[in-house]
Amino acid sequence: MALSKSSVVVGWKTSSIRRQHELPKKEDFVDDVRYPHVVYVEKPKAQDVDFSDEMIYQEKTTSEMEEVTLKSLNRIPWERVDVSFKRSRQWIFAHSTIQVQLSLPSLALSFTDLSARRFPDLLSR
Repeated sequence: MALSKSSVVVGWKTSSIRRQHELPKKEDFVDDVRYPHVVYVEKPKAQDVDFSDEMIYQEKTTSEMEEVTLKSLNRIPWERVDVSFKRSRQWIFAHSTIQVQLSLPSLALSFTDLSARRFPDLLSR
């Protein structure tokens, strides 16, 4: 994501809450004229992670803190929807176009405008 065409503020790895090797490959991107900004949809999945006190409270490097954060966030199932505003006139409004809604019963985040209810055919691919 970027706030201007030339300055990247948030990287793809950081904004999608994934490790570098977990990012979708370009050949897996979806191409749907009805939803041109949606490039990839990943179904929710939760991971069972065992946390010990030393894992949480010991002093860590930046990369170790990132790993603990990713592990804790992956305990909750996320519907991950990758979007691109690269070829859009709407690129400057990307941050306000993507809306996140908290679902209290499951405590899972889902994209309001990019949910499975509105894009069931993209999730089935």
